[in-house]
Order: sequence, then C-alpha cells, then structure tokens
Amino acid sequence: MQPAPPLADNSKDALILVEKARRRMANGSTLLAVTDASLRSRLTAYRRKNVDHWSFRHNATRRHAHAYFQYPAMMVPQMVGDLLDATIKSNKHRARVYDPFAGSGTALTEAMMRGLDFDGQDINPMAVLLCKAKVIPFFDVALNEKQLQIVAAAKSDRKCSIECNFVGRQKWFKPGVCLELSRVRRAIRSESSLWARRFFWIALAETVRLTSNSRTSTFKLHIRSQSDIDSRSSSPLAVFEQVAKRNVDLLRAQKIVLEEAGHLDRGRYLGTVNVNIANSVATSPVVGTKQRFDILVTSPPYGDNASTVPYGQHSYLPLQWIDLKDIDPAIDTTCLSTTHEIDHRSLGGSRKNTKAAVVSLRDRSAALSDTLDGLKDAPKDRTSRVVAFCRDLDKSLDPVIKAMRSDAVMIWILGNRRVGGKVVPLDRILSELLIDRGARAVTILKRDIPSKRMAVRNNVAATMRTESIVVLRKGLR
Repeated sequence: MQPAPPLADNSKDALILVEKARRRMANGSTLLAVTDASLRSRLTAYRRKNVDHWSFRHNATRRHAHAYFQYPAMMVPQMVGDLLDATIKSNKHRARVYDPFAGSGTALTEAMMRGLDFDGQDINPMAVLLCKAKVIPFFDVALNEKQLQIVAAAKSDRKCSIECNFVGRQKWFKPGVCLELSRVRRAIRSESSLWARRFFWIALAETVRLTSNSRTSTFKLHIRSQSDIDSRSSSPLAVFEQVAKRNVDLLRAQKIVLEEAGHLDRGRYLGTVNVNIANSVATSPVVGTKQRFDILVTSPPYGDNASTVPYGQHSYLPLQWIDLKDIDPAIDTTCLSTTHEIDHRSLGGSRKNTKAAVVSLRDRSAALSDTLDGLKDAPKDRTSRVVAFCRDLDKSLDPVIKAMRSDAVMIWILGNRRVGGKVVPLDRILSELLIDRGARAVTILKRDIPSKRMAVRNNVAATMRTESIVVLRKGLR
C-alpha cells in the first residue's frame, strides 16, 4: 500500500495534501470528484466568513435536549448542525445518519432537528439511556403532570429502606442522601409508561451526580474532602424536582422547534430513530442492502478511557440508582461490577495481545508507525496503551464501513492526545486506516475547543485543546 500523506495542521496545506491523495485513488471518478469538491467547498465556506468559525467560542450554548445531563466531552451542537447542513446539501435524497459512538446523543438531536433518520450505538448504558430519553414522545403537558406526581409520591414516602446496594455506597453517599434517592427511585418505578420513566431516570442521574460525595470538577470518581462532605447539605428530592422541571421546559422548547419544522405528528417524531447498546468493535446495525447509512457523524474517544476521559467511571454512580431493564432488558449487569468495568470494555480498555497487532497497524498507518518509533525509549506501557487503542479503533472500522452506503460521507471529530510526551496524531492515523479501506479524503478542518467540557484537573485531557474534523467518503469497492 502507498501510504497516505500526513494531514497538515494548516488548512490550506491539508487541502492540497488530501487532493493529491484523492488523485492517487484508482477508484476516483470525475463525477465523484465534483461531488467531493462541492462538499469541501460548503464546509470551508464557513471559514471564509469567519476564520475561527469551527471553534464556536461564543456560540456553543446547550439548549433543548442537549442540556438534560452533564455528560463528559460532549460535541458542540452548533458544530454538528453546520456539518450536517453542509453534508445534506451535497446529497440528493433523504439522509440516514449513523453514530457508532453515540455518547450523549448530540448527533441524534441535531439529526432530529433536520428531520433525518438516525441510528446509533454505544457501549455505555448511560449514553444509551440519554439517547433514548431524547426521542420519547414530546408530551410536555403529560410529563409536567407526571413530574408533579413523582415528586409528590417521593415526598409522601415514609419508607426507610435503601433502594440500591453496591460496594462503596457508604463512601459515595451520605445516609440521608441515600434515603431521598431511594424515595425518588421508587416514585419513578411506579410510573407506568416506559418512555416517561426514561425521561425521569435522566433527571435522577443528574441528581446523583450533584448530590454524591464525588467531586464534580473531574470525570473520574474522586472523593471530596471530609470537611467538604460534612459541610454539604443537599436534598436529592429538591434537586430532582428542580432538574425534572428544567428538563420538561427543555423538552417543551425542543418540541416547538420540531413542530415549526414539521417534524412531529401529534407529538411524535416522524423520522425513525434506533439506539442500541453495543460494542462498536464487533457490532454494526442490522441494515439491508438498500438501507445503509448516508452520513456518519461521530466523535470516538481520543484514547483509552482509563487515561483520557473515563466515560464509564463518570456514569458508574448514576447507573447504580437506575433500573437497567428500562434502558435495555439485555444489558449485562456485570458492566457495573467495578468502577472501571465499562471503560475496560471500551476502546483500548484491554492491553492483552497488543504485540500481534503492531505489524499490521504499522503497515497500514505511517503516522502510527512514526509514533511508535518515537515512543521506543518511553516506558512499555505507553506503547501498549497506544497500540491497544488503535487496534480496537481499527477493528471498529470494518463494521462502520459495512454499515455505510457506497460514497457515504464520514465525519470524524477527534483530538490528538499526548502519551509519553509525544503527540499521537489520531487524525492522521484514522485517515490512513480508512483510506486503506478505500475511503477518499475530502478535507480536514481544525478547531480549538475552548468550550468543550473537559476534565480540567486531568493532566492528560488538559493537553487536548484542539480537535480535527476529518471528512472522508466511503469508496465504491
């Protein structure tokens, strides 16, 4: 294989390099080249108006369903919206959007705002619940009444039993907090409608996040100081009531936007949305020959979750209080066996058998090969960490490619982390692995991430202050 050229940081240089790479592709055609140029022009037009457009320094407000819950490292909704708008204009038929790392559902919500069909998946049950809660019927009046009933039931509950039991519960929750969380949990479980329970489980999850003994300044589970714990006086019931009311208001605001755009029928979304819990390394949606996806918009982890953003660890405490059957009856409950289990199951979570993957990865990604050479004098765990993540990311690409139709647009939003003091050029690595599978590079957009909610106390995450928006098209083979 002839290696793809490095993707330059400078946008003009990047365009020149990807143009040269595309011209070398044997399966390119004049018609498709024009299509690529049209898409590239639409994407770069934003920067002609504002060179810093993609950073969204002063326009990254989270509204509507985007604001239900504070999930780690969420994509900027306005950025995803602009990417979808530019991409939709380059397609001549109704688009189906796919996100194999669905996370908090930013791509899902923005797809709905445009009346698009959406499929997504994630390995984290908390992410799947968030997504499913965002596509419930938009019955704001009914939800407001149910919110009042749930709060009233919790306030009148005089039971003293605790609804969940797990190792470390006493460490992470004060007795009074456990008591009130249990009363709210029982009240939610008494609600007969699954769609409504999912909505209120999100409010409870945010309540758990705000009332536990874990610090909210980091995504990892870090206990507050004893003096801080002793001085805090929080009522989960009061917090839940406030969050639930706010979320109903957010749903109502989104309902208005969707109704005005003609995307609702009697409160229900007209498009099709499917979100499942799945490991993207091995699983792709069940799609027919004529039902593959037109657009991929996703933001995979920047590296193994243990040393970058611990999505699973962040979700561990809220999931203890949620009825997992309401997310998906097939959920493997052992995912909560430890605080690290979800992250262990995610990309790069296991470092076993990394040596077997090195030769193949080096052959298909010059950028990764150079990175590993640069880490040869670093401790061995640094190399194994990079290889394990890239191995799993590489494995996830075949199911992704299989799910996309020929010539589909693929948009990957990712950052280049540091390991052992060396930058891991994930944007170049991913591009080379996809080009090796017949994809064509379209463009690379660079953005600062001043507003992305990163863990400021995490030294690793603190180094990732820029992102790359890598745009490719699936090949015809």
